[in-house]
Amino acid sequence: MPTFNSFLQVVQHGDRYPYGSLEHFELGIPVPIVLFDRVIGNVLPDLFPRLKSYNDACSPAPFIISNNRIEFQSWVDSFEKRTEVIKTMMDSWRPHVKALAGWRNELYPVYGDPSRDDNIAFVMERAATPLLGISTFGVHVNAYARDEEHGLRMWVARRALTKQTWPGLLDNCVAGGISYEYSTKATVVKECDEEASIPTSIAETATNVGMISYYTYTEYGLQPETQYIFDLCLPNDFTPTPKDGEVDCFYLWDMDQVKKTILNGEWKPNCALVAIDFMIRHGIITADNEPNFIDISTRLHRRLEFPNPQKTYC
Repeated sequence: MPTFNSFLQVVQHGDRYPYGSLEHFELGIPVPIVLFDRVIGNVLPDLFPRLKSYNDACSPAPFIISNNRIEFQSWVDSFEKRTEVIKTMMDSWRPHVKALAGWRNELYPVYGDPSRDDNIAFVMERAATPLLGISTFGVHVNAYARDEEHGLRMWVARRALTKQTWPGLLDNCVAGGISYEYSTKATVVKECDEEASIPTSIAETATNVGMISYYTYTEYGLQPETQYIFDLCLPNDFTPTPKDGEVDCFYLWDMDQVKKTILNGEWKPNCALVAIDFMIRHGIITADNEPNFIDISTRLHRRLEFPNPQKTYC
């Protein structure tokens, strides 16, 4: 991980998909996946030939593919059929595509079917979403403590070295993707228990204080993401404890230590953004002490041009 000279550099590292022209984008210009005249995902040039070859080998072919657009064939006209088409394709790719080595057996919703009350077009394996550039949603919980002696301190997680992604880096106390048929708050309660042994009675007091959105990419593909942010003030006599093996340990740090480790590049990139948002909201980073305050605040709330859980688009 790189080190940073400013919090703006941290945010730019976490929100690094180009704004505007993609002419000089290092991964090339992606081909959009379109459903009901809306872009629901993007396929990068290095994966596009595999998708086309797969489609050509299928009978009937599940997709209509051109050099600038990917659509489902007319017979793939329902939640169930789209889900099955994507599942079959990813099952066949699983032994050959590196991104799918981290298969989780966890389904993520893909939005964009306005004929359904939930606006969900289909569901797909979580590990496969970057391959299709699918916009995903999760929750991040800033657990913190406050007292007269120490002031504001944040609980910080150290990711286990066995994690499939970003092993050993620092993380928010609790975080997780929102799986199919889970609400945001139910995800918070579940992840609090699984990752930090925080009981339901405490987890349910977490407050949804906003969201951040960003667009990044990794070796596995494109990742436009929205995170619902929750703050959770833990009792001063409570200590989070690792439970499911995803976290190695927890630290209770003052905000100077949080700042230092963020600038040192010790955090998982998107989790650093959540911590910066926390510091803005709690008056640690302000317009008077941060010269890039406006740019940082703007980049933490990127407009993502993809369908989302809302059915009505403006």
